[in-house]
Amino acid sequence: AVVSTQSTGSAQDVKEFFEAHITDGISADAETAASEVLKVSKNWCSSGCTDQSAAFLQSLFNHMNGGSCSSADEFCGECADRADSWFSARGNQLPCCVDDVVQKAIKAYDYVIENYEDVIEEARAAVQGGLSESAIAEAQEIAAELQAEFDCVAEVYNGNQPECTHA
Repeated sequence: AVVSTQSTGSAQDVKEFFEAHITDGISADAETAASEVLKVSKNWCSSGCTDQSAAFLQSLFNHMNGGSCSSADEFCGECADRADSWFSARGNQLPCCVDDVVQKAIKAYDYVIENYEDVIEEARAAVQGGLSESAIAEAQEIAAELQAEFDCVAEVYNGNQPECTHA
């Protein structure tokens, strides 16, 4: 597939593009985000979340494995149904330490969209301007597939949120 309609820019072109779009506000928000990620990572480790997550995932994936769900790379359909039934059984739930990370990620995503949607759209348009029609169509198809899978995961998550208190 032809990816670009023009030759790629130099490293200087890329640098100038980012310098034109990365404001002081974005830089400050990125520093705050980095600090928050470090805090969440330390809490993850100190709370034993790695072991909790491993046990959760092993149990969930063992339950999901079967029928036409032999690989979770296609979650929609039987895999989603099997995951949903695992959550319904015996009060299984996502560990609260994992849910805390999920909730923080949702808040961060919402913040980025609320504050930087215009900048993201400009960057998308700039990148798209250098791509061929077939590359754009392929990217849109991949994005639609990813969105459909994300929607299935979100539906299972939203229907089975754990009872946790978040800081």
